[in-house]
Amino acid sequence: MKKYFTIGAGAAIILSMFLPFTSVLGIAVNGMKMGGAAWFYIVCGIGLIGIALSDKRGLYAGAIIIGLIIALLDMKYQSDVKRVGGSEIGIGLWVLLLGAVAALVGGIMGVVKKNPTTTFSKE
Repeated sequence: MKKYFTIGAGAAIILSMFLPFTSVLGIAVNGMKMGGAAWFYIVCGIGLIGIALSDKRGLYAGAIIIGLIIALLDMKYQSDVKRVGGSEIGIGLWVLLLGAVAALVGGIMGVVKKNPTTTFSKE
């Protein structure tokens, strides 16, 4: 399950760069207009997919860090959009936040050690 959360998080982060982040005066602006920052998010999304495919417990801590950084940056972007008069928060920012939360959930699930299933023997 942790693998699917982390893969979904990476895919959502990559997808969000192509969705509209905001609309100002009727003109939609997507994440790719951010220039180098958009490539940072795309690399983070690819990194999350790589972490999930390797499925190593130690690497899931990286998914937690990536999720926290992206969630904090997304909340900053949303507050910046709210400050500008006449602009609305677009679906791209919400998908980016959803991807960050999914990365956090997948990372936490990957780091937390499962308790072994107890089997009862017939004696």
